[in-house]
Amino acid sequence: MATLNSALSIASQSLQAQELELQVTNNNIANASTTGYARETVSLSEASPLTDGTVQVGGGVNVTSVTSVRNDLLTLRIQQQTSQQSSADAQVNALDQIQTLFPSSGTSLSSTLSTFFNNLSALSSDPSDSATRQTAIQGAQALVSQFNSISAGLSGPASSLNTTVTSDVSQINALASQVAQLNVELQQQNAEGQNLGPIGDQLNQVELQLAQLTNITVTHSTQGDTITTGNGTPLVQGNASYALSTANDSAGNAQVLDQNGTNITSQISGGDLGGSIQVRDTQIPTLLNSLDTLANQFATAFNAAQAQGYDENGNAGAALFTVSNTVAGSAASIALTTTDPSALAASSDGSSGSNGNVANLTALQNTALSNGQSATAQSANLVYEIGSYTATATSDSTSIQQSLTALNNQQGSISGVSIDQESANLIQYQQAYAAAAKVVSTIQSLFDTTINMIQ
Repeated sequence: MATLNSALSIASQSLQAQELELQVTNNNIANASTTGYARETVSLSEASPLTDGTVQVGGGVNVTSVTSVRNDLLTLRIQQQTSQQSSADAQVNALDQIQTLFPSSGTSLSSTLSTFFNNLSALSSDPSDSATRQTAIQGAQALVSQFNSISAGLSGPASSLNTTVTSDVSQINALASQVAQLNVELQQQNAEGQNLGPIGDQLNQVELQLAQLTNITVTHSTQGDTITTGNGTPLVQGNASYALSTANDSAGNAQVLDQNGTNITSQISGGDLGGSIQVRDTQIPTLLNSLDTLANQFATAFNAAQAQGYDENGNAGAALFTVSNTVAGSAASIALTTTDPSALAASSDGSSGSNGNVANLTALQNTALSNGQSATAQSANLVYEIGSYTATATSDSTSIQQSLTALNNQQGSISGVSIDQESANLIQYQQAYAAAAKVVSTIQSLFDTTINMIQ
């Protein structure tokens, strides 16, 4: 009877194990298309052998655990690549807006500048012609308007990026809070010996969303995941989350502060937040400085050329442009001092009909200014700068996407659900379950026979 009891116990354990494997396999098939789901497996181990006198026989099977199949190294690399991808995409989106301010053809700063100098050149043939002078003044006004417009246009994306920074920080805080709550659930289930797979899936998904916003470092432990930003600022430790905040600086730009109020804006990289900050704090200021430099040096040089000649009334040439004393803000502040066509100092000696100073005025188109580049070269360089920024960000986005696709495919081959494999497993476990059930039925029959013999 003891042997039959042992056999029945072994068969019952087998039934339970195969039933669990069927449940897990069914769950895998059900979640084959679920985003972030990691395939689960049942770990079995041989039970301690049974001793009957001097004979030892197998003790059956024990269910060790139900675990999710993951590769933590791949998960980490996917998070890193996702962060870089989001950063590149954020830069492309912002730079595409800015690039419209610097077209390589059509009505561009270069073309407006060229038109202005062409209009000035026309004064050489008839410096007293009022229509020609009016056209030249209109060209000057168009150039001023172009500087003003581009400067104002650069402030638009900066304002939009400030909104993005504030929004991203808010999302980061919300996701960090979710991770902290999931850590609490993980601790509870870990203490109860529960399957941690579903919690792990949720943590991975939330952390991937965090990586889309900024670069993070994740450390796993039995107490849950610890998350810091790339510079080491804590976001989550155990069941505690640490909120970031924003505050505007003197220029009105949203700065990111850690839980202690320390400004960490310059230390943030990666993700939508890092990419937005990169464009706002580096690329836009660089472009604006180039634009301001051109406006300031051009206006200063042109006014100096005006001073070498005489206007139509025989007066010494006066400044045609007003501009700030400092480079910063020059493109926004540049303006005409007058719209009077007679103010153009075409004469070199003050006599009517003289065109001797026109050459000095038009020479500025290709003469090196104080920074060593001509106005034409500087305007062309602006187009090159924004084009280079956009091309680099686009190239980065494309190459990172290819790498990310390869990593996801590799992760899918490890953690993803194969319907064919799970279907084969289903058949195997069904057969094993049926065999164990047959053993139970046979033992029950033996019990009945034995009891009848005793009676």
